[in-house]
Amino acid sequence: MTLQQLKYAVTVAECGTISAAAEKLFISQPSLTTAIRELESEMGVTIFSRTNRGVIVSREGEEFLGYARQILSQDQLLQERFSGREQGEKRFAVSSQHFNFTVLAFSRLVQNFQGPRYSFHFRETTTYEVLEDVSQLRSEVGILALNEDNERFLRRMFGKLGLEFTELKRVQAELFVSAEHPLAGRRFVTVEDVSPYPCITFEQGEHNGQFFFEGLSAVAAQSHKTICVRERATEYQLLRALNGFSPDVGVSAMYREEFVSLPLEPKQFHTIGYILRRDVTPSPMTLEYIQALREAASI
Repeated sequence: MTLQQLKYAVTVAECGTISAAAEKLFISQPSLTTAIRELESEMGVTIFSRTNRGVIVSREGEEFLGYARQILSQDQLLQERFSGREQGEKRFAVSSQHFNFTVLAFSRLVQNFQGPRYSFHFRETTTYEVLEDVSQLRSEVGILALNEDNERFLRRMFGKLGLEFTELKRVQAELFVSAEHPLAGRRFVTVEDVSPYPCITFEQGEHNGQFFFEGLSAVAAQSHKTICVRERATEYQLLRALNGFSPDVGVSAMYREEFVSLPLEPKQFHTIGYILRRDVTPSPMTLEYIQALREAASI
């Protein structure tokens, strides 16, 4: 097994096809296919299942690739620490629930990066995929929120997946509506006040249960009408068009003129924080992003 073979396997997983990975790696498809098969044979693992549309990472392949990414990350840190220069393209990835401040922190990180080449990824995704991305080292950092509906369950998940959660800030639970909403002038609202209006929430894919819900699942559960969306732009448009409300945490003060936050009574709270792999030393870029997160979260 070589570092080059591990890089090949990780690139194939990222690209989804042998042809796309070969093009990115500047090698022929037969050479790449041979290298992957030799790696699978040597390690006694089936990393990929081949299909007509490309390759699919197997369950044991996901575990293998998690270790492969960790080895490649540590190799990069070793090169940077002792060679005095960065090796090739700089790579960094973040996975997050739907927060505006995490995007702001990411943009600052990219603006401050001085290297000639980079491949950065920001994955705004479901709660489960945030956990999975960090545990499998597809992302170095994950950002999500805990509340009384999900905290006990998610902390058990952190332990099971080898993750460590660090708090960034604790905020009172609010519901968000457009500035034109009939309830926009209220000092606070109850669940009963908003239950006749459409509740706009984020789709959680296969893991759509209450423990993976963004925001307060108990609020959505008592709503008479619910609409699940994938993107924040869609959420914002539906909030305006349908007099809907959002129980999610991520509607930012950036949109203060368009949306109104209504404190929920009785009071409840969200704890927003980031997760890292416990057994991986944070890279300098990871630490820089965490500092940018702290600054953006305070705005």
